[in-house]
Amino acid sequence: MTAPLTGSQPPRPDSAAPSERVLLARLALDAARDVPGVISADAGRFGTRVTADREERLPGVLATALADGGYAVELYLVCEAVPLHPLAERIRERVERAAASAGLAAALRYVDVAIEDVVTPDETGIR
Repeated sequence: MTAPLTGSQPPRPDSAAPSERVLLARLALDAARDVPGVISADAGRFGTRVTADREERLPGVLATALADGGYAVELYLVCEAVPLHPLAERIRERVERAAASAGLAAALRYVDVAIEDVVTPDETGIR
């Protein structure tokens, strides 16, 4: 008789690759976070602004399938006190370049950038 396997889980089948929607959401979030002036993403008061699949949750980004087969990406961000319109444009450009580099430019229809909060260096500790 063999001893039971305490605390072990049954083996999981290999997970499928992320969908195009999740790939776009992830690259948009990563690209936005790399733009100087962006502090973080914001999932909202109730945590509903999230793109998720079986493997991960991406707070602060919604990637929505459109009727034409493409995707709309909405980013919800917390930023430094900088000129916001130029910042939003830099974010959009960075996301579009990242999508093109990943071979997903044809799937990306548009990028909306919502600045949910603006913080000062004193509030963030960034100088």
